[in-house]
Amino acid sequence: MKDRNKLSTSMIKYVGKNCHTSAASYSAANVIARHSKPFQEGEFLKEAWLACAPLLFDDFDNKDKIIQRIKGTPLSRNTIKERILKLVGNVTDQQKIDINSSPFISLCLDESTDVTKSARLAVFARYCVGNVIKEELIGTTSLLTTTKGTNTCTVVKNSLAEKEIDLKKIVSVTTDGAPSMVGKKNGFISLFQTDVGHSILEFHCIIHQQALCAKSDLTSLDNVMAVVAKKVNLISSQALNKRKFDALLDEVKSVYNGLLIYNNVRWLSRGNVLQRFVDCLEEIRLFLQNEGEIEQYPQLLDVMWLSKLMFFTDICQRFNELKVKLQGTNKTIIVMIDIIRAFDAKLHVFRNDIITRNYKYFPNLKKNINDFDIHEKPGEETVTEKFISVIDSSINEFSARFSQFKELSETLKFIIYPDVTSFDKLNLSRFDWLEIEEFEMQLIDFQSSSIWIQKFIETRKELELIETGRLTSNISKNANNKILETWNSLPDTFNCLKKLARVILTIFSSTYACESLFSEMNNIKDSLRNRKQMTDDSSSACILLKVTSKAMRIHAIINRATV
Repeated sequence: MKDRNKLSTSMIKYVGKNCHTSAASYSAANVIARHSKPFQEGEFLKEAWLACAPLLFDDFDNKDKIIQRIKGTPLSRNTIKERILKLVGNVTDQQKIDINSSPFISLCLDESTDVTKSARLAVFARYCVGNVIKEELIGTTSLLTTTKGTNTCTVVKNSLAEKEIDLKKIVSVTTDGAPSMVGKKNGFISLFQTDVGHSILEFHCIIHQQALCAKSDLTSLDNVMAVVAKKVNLISSQALNKRKFDALLDEVKSVYNGLLIYNNVRWLSRGNVLQRFVDCLEEIRLFLQNEGEIEQYPQLLDVMWLSKLMFFTDICQRFNELKVKLQGTNKTIIVMIDIIRAFDAKLHVFRNDIITRNYKYFPNLKKNINDFDIHEKPGEETVTEKFISVIDSSINEFSARFSQFKELSETLKFIIYPDVTSFDKLNLSRFDWLEIEEFEMQLIDFQSSSIWIQKFIETRKELELIETGRLTSNISKNANNKILETWNSLPDTFNCLKKLARVILTIFSSTYACESLFSEMNNIKDSLRNRKQMTDDSSSACILLKVTSKAMRIHAIINRATV
C-alpha cells in the first residue's frame, strides 16, 4: 500500500513538473509568435536562460532545481510550432463562442501580395459581445489561382465556415473597392450577398478612397514628382554620391542628414519626400554645381517649375495630415465621416486662399512667389490658375467618392442622436430585414420618453470628453463601447432601434485593420526565415496570435491534453 502511495505521489510530482515546463514552453511560443520571430528562437531562449540562471539565482538555495527545470523545458523548433498551432486552436474556440453569441457581424477584407509573391486575403470580423465591440481576425488565406470575385467569395465562405459563422448574420462588408470586389455581376459583394440571402451594406474603405482622391487629383503634377525622384535617386541610390552629399550637409550644418527615397507603392509618402527635398534645395543645387551637373537640371532654376514644386509639396502635406487623422483605431464611423467632411470644407478654403493670393495655407509656395523678380510676377497668374484647377478636381473627386457616406450620414448618426433624428431622414433602404413599420412606432415611443432621451444626452457629454482626450492628449478610448453600453441599457420594447444601432456600430469604416496586418505578415515571412518551412498555416497562426485580443488560456490547453 505504501509503495502504491509513493508511486502515486511520484506521478503527481512528475505530472506537475511537466505541466510547469509545458506552460513555460507555451508562453515562450506565444511570445515568439507575437514578435514575429523564427521558431528556432526557442532554442536560443533556452540557451540564454541557462547562461543567465547560475548568475541570476546564485543566492537561491534551489538554484540547481531551477536550472534543471529550465533544461527540462521543451523549446525545440518543432515544439514551438506545435505549441503555436495549439494556442491558435484555443483562440479559435474562444472566437467561435464570442461570434456565435452576436446577432450581427460585419466583415472587412483586403487582398495583398506578401514577400513570397503570394496573394493573401485577410478577413476581419467586427461584432458586439455584451457592452464591448470586438474585432477579430477570421483568417489570412492564400489565393492560389486568381483574385477574381468568385475565388474571393469561395475563400471568404470557407474562412467563415471554419469559425462556424452563420452567413445570415452578416450585415455589412468593407473592402478596398477593387473591381473584383464590387463588380455588379461577378464581384465578390454581389456573389456573397446572394449566399447571405439578404441585402448587405457595402462600403469602400474611407482611408483608401481618400488616398485615391489624392492620387488622381494630383496626377497633373506627376512630372514634378518624376524630376524630384530622379534627383533623389541620383544622390541617395549611389553610394559615392550619397557620401558626398551627406558630407556637404554636415559641412553647411544642415538639420538633415540626407534625403528621403520615394516609394511609388507607398505613394502617400511623397509629401515627406517633397518637403525634405524643398528643405534641402539649396544644398542640392550646390551639390550638383560641385559635380558639374547643374545644367542637366534646369528645373531647379526655373521659377515656374519651382512654384509647381512648392504647391505640390504644400498640398501633399495637407493630404498627409488627413491620412494621419483617419488612421488608427477606436474612432466611430461618425468621427471618420466628420474628418472627411471637414477636409472637404478645407479644400474650398484652400481654393480661396490661392484665388486671393494670400497663400496662408501654402507656406512653401508663398516663400517662392515672394522671391519672384518684377519681370516674373506676371507668371504668378498662370500658375495659380493651374493650382485652382487642381483643387477644383479634388473637390469634385471628394464629392463623388464620398457620396455614399453622405447619403447614409443621418442614418449613421442615429446611434448617437436617436432622440432628435427624424424618421423621414433615415435611409433604411439597405436594411430590408428590419421591421420598418415597427421601427417607426418604437422611434415615436422612444422620442416621447424623457427618461430614455436623457440617457443619450448624458452619453453625448461623455463622448465629448472621450473625443477631447483623443484630440488634445492623444488618449485613445473606445467611444463605440460607451455608445453600445447605452443602447444595451434600453429595454427590449425598443428592440428594432437597438438592432439598427448594433448593426451601425459593427460597421468597419476602413480596412485599416487589414492593411496593418499585411506589414506584420511580411515581418513574419522575412528573409531571415526559411520561407519553404513557413507554411501558410504556420504564418497564419503567428499572425492570429499577434493581432488577437483573446487571452492565452495555456492551462486549459494543458489540462485538455492531460485528460
